[in-house]
Amino acid sequence: MKAARLVSEIVILSARAVPITAASLAARLEVTERTVYRDLGELSRMGVPVVAESGPGGGISLLGGWTSPLSGMTSDELDSVLIGGLAAADLGFSAELATAREKILSETDSVFSSNVLVDGPDWFMAKESPEELSVIVTALRSHRGLDFDYQNRARTKARTVLPLGLVVKSGRWYLVAQPPGGTPRTYRVSRISSPTLHSGSMTRPTDFHLGDYWTRSQIKFDRAIRSTNVRLRIPMTSLTDLQRAIPGQVTAEAIEAGSVTDDVCSLDLPMEPLEIAVSQLITVPGAEVISPFEVRVALYERARQVAQCNAP
Repeated sequence: MKAARLVSEIVILSARAVPITAASLAARLEVTERTVYRDLGELSRMGVPVVAESGPGGGISLLGGWTSPLSGMTSDELDSVLIGGLAAADLGFSAELATAREKILSETDSVFSSNVLVDGPDWFMAKESPEELSVIVTALRSHRGLDFDYQNRARTKARTVLPLGLVVKSGRWYLVAQPPGGTPRTYRVSRISSPTLHSGSMTRPTDFHLGDYWTRSQIKFDRAIRSTNVRLRIPMTSLTDLQRAIPGQVTAEAIEAGSVTDDVCSLDLPMEPLEIAVSQLITVPGAEVISPFEVRVALYERARQVAQCNAP
């Protein structure tokens, strides 16, 4: 999201003949003025000659006749750059992305991009390419609603929604959409079938921000699946292993709220049910379960079995 925002700021500033205020730029990008000023510092470090002048008639602009290598791109080419190569192929922007890259490279002597490869999906995971993506993209770009059948567990149910955005995470696509009169929800695109467009346009909520929604929904989901509160004693040297085994903001908050005595951290950590909790904790060196007792016993039994199987 940050990289896309920085590109957007370059495009906006390059297209303007007069300075733009930080408040106006923040409003256009749906961020705070503080975020805009942080971004300006980042752009300056990247070599973009950003100038910020205070007072009447002041604002943010680019120095002198500097122009962005992004100029001259079509809207589809800009979209392909903003969404990135991993998503552009699935969404049908491969050709536009290739053209955009050539336009950018023609204006710069940098070859660093040829030395960096971004591989988004998890290791050895089969990448999905849902056929329904093209219909969803059309709905998003034309501000139209969608009807589709959605398979959730063993049921298939008809849905009517207003698409608000698409998210690709580890090669999996998710549609964020709002049912009539409801609140935004997340739908796995691979579970959507027979999508059709509404004939009329629909109004997008003015206060919706896809990045903020996705961050909140991830934290909410993480909290919802952690139904077991586990009291732990963890050596300070193993906290990194704990965060690796059980990632997320919930774990970070639990560590922050814990107490430390003699280089051992005592904390209360919400975790998933017993079997999953044990499979996670057994990978953390020195982890001691204080409660619940059944988790402690199950962890002991798992460790004993592993020790027996691997005895010298």
